Amino acid sequence: MKRFFKYFSIFACLFVALSSCSDDDFISEYDTHKDEYTVRYNVTYSTTYDFHNIAYISFTSFFDYSNNAVKYTGQPTQINRSFDGTEEYVTISRVPKGSQVEFSTYVDVAEALPNTKVEISIEIVKGKEYGSTEVAKATAECPLKGNPLTISYDIPNK
Repeated sequence: MKRFFKYFSIFACLFVALSSCSDDDFISEYDTHKDEYTVRYNVTYSTTYDFHNIAYISFTSFFDYSNNAVKYTGQPTQINRSFDGTEEYVTISRVPKGSQVEFSTYVDVAEALPNTKVEISIEIVKGKEYGSTEVAKATAECPLKGNPLTISYDIPNK
């Protein structure tokens, strides 16, 4: 009986200690915490042209990519980059509540490519939930550098 109480007290202590830990105690700096959002930016061009190194996207991130190190800052930073092909998506973790995010795209050519359309969207997921919700979407004819297709969304403050 003494052994039973000994093991029972050890089990009870472990149960209390583990149940008091929150999920955020066991995730890395780069994982989305339960009070933050994950944002996915999507772009799809429908075209018959070769898009090698002429399509660009710009999106809001909350990481600092300078000095060859990626560090979470919680401050909005606009990232600009090209992509190869006609489709791209970018997933950004750790987006704070109440933030505004923006996504845009353009094709770097002298004049609009005929029969070229684009669709962009923003999807969000809160914390550790599954399944994203599309919150912003836009379509257009071939957007050019001086007039990119841009959408934005205010992340809920809850």
